[in-house]
Amino acid sequence: MVRTQQDRAEFMLSAGSPADAERVRDFIAGLSLRSQFLRFFASVATPSSSLLRSLTSADGRADVLIAADAAGALVGHGMVVDRTAADGRRISDIGVVVADRWQGRGVGSALLSALARRAAGRGSAELVMDVLPENARMLAMIDRRWPDARRSRGRDSVTIRASLTDSAPAVPLA
Repeated sequence: MVRTQQDRAEFMLSAGSPADAERVRDFIAGLSLRSQFLRFFASVATPSSSLLRSLTSADGRADVLIAADAAGALVGHGMVVDRTAADGRRISDIGVVVADRWQGRGVGSALLSALARRAAGRGSAELVMDVLPENARMLAMIDRRWPDARRSRGRDSVTIRASLTDSAPAVPLA
């Protein structure tokens, strides 16, 4: 477990697991509709069982991190799914969401950085993020972390590709 304190907000990052399904379901259901939409591109007020399997890595595909406050309540969730690109390189798709009242307090940045380090440690060369154009806060956070990231505009989203070749080694979390 890694304990982080930024902007007077203390939270802990730890690896997520299928045992966290109920906590993740309650966390997602507690997000505003706007936060749900910005993360999932849809309202998921009642996450389906297949979405919960994905968000807790019960399907074995994702590297999941959760952020919890001092009382143990979830305040953030992030995940990375690795895949092989057409050119044979390992790349990682990432998604992060933070509880509304915790946004702007360092939780998203901590999740994003930790997940990027872990992906790089597994040999991923690139991080891929699909972000809605109106998600200015996430786009700004990505710009600060990867100012040279490539962007391409799709019909409904912005795809960002950030190189992980210069990232630090993975930091294991219990």
